[in-house]
Amino acid sequence: MHYTIIDMEKDPRCGQFAYFRAMQYPFASVTVEVDITDMMTARGSRPFFLSLLYAVVRAANAVPQLRRRILPDGRVAEYDWCPPSYTVEGIDGMRFTARYGYVGLAVEQKEFVAEGQRRQKEVLERGTLTEDGDLRSFFFVSSVPWLHYTHAQNPMENPNDSNPRINWGKYVTANGRTTLPVTLTVHHALADGLHISIFYQKLEEELAALTRQWNESKKDF
Repeated sequence: MHYTIIDMEKDPRCGQFAYFRAMQYPFASVTVEVDITDMMTARGSRPFFLSLLYAVVRAANAVPQLRRRILPDGRVAEYDWCPPSYTVEGIDGMRFTARYGYVGLAVEQKEFVAEGQRRQKEVLERGTLTEDGDLRSFFFVSSVPWLHYTHAQNPMENPNDSNPRINWGKYVTANGRTTLPVTLTVHHALADGLHISIFYQKLEEELAALTRQWNESKKDF
């Protein structure tokens, strides 16, 4: 994965970067109820998880601060594109990890889903993952489809662990609207509330675009 080194001494958030880098737990986490009513109406038989993952990954990549990572030497790298690393449920509830390779912004939803299905099958058949890739580049994604939660907290390896975590839970329908809890956890030295808010705004836009695409495809028949 290609990245550019960011000079944090010249970055507008240089002060926040230094301040939060000194903390033992420099992470910020927000959970938002995302309205997916229109998406659910339009998706038909399309796979829910991979369709949502497509929108989530595009939304996260639209925020440069979420593509930034702290390198072992303390420098900050901004990746051109960050793919997802996500959990897949296997037999007896065992969880395995599937990772995309370089799947860029221009990839269509159908191609993204097909690649996800291929990798899920490969991971479950082998019971392990053979392709690691650049671990620092990934968004770590996890789903808890059995629970509609109000907050989630992720384990972090150390204070320099700067891969954003994105989680979602069980969707529920009430008063004619379907909502889904979505959690974003970031390293606060690299991103703050503004960038988290932009992610959720972009997610709404991606879900709306996906819904329009699906509705348009019905008119082709």
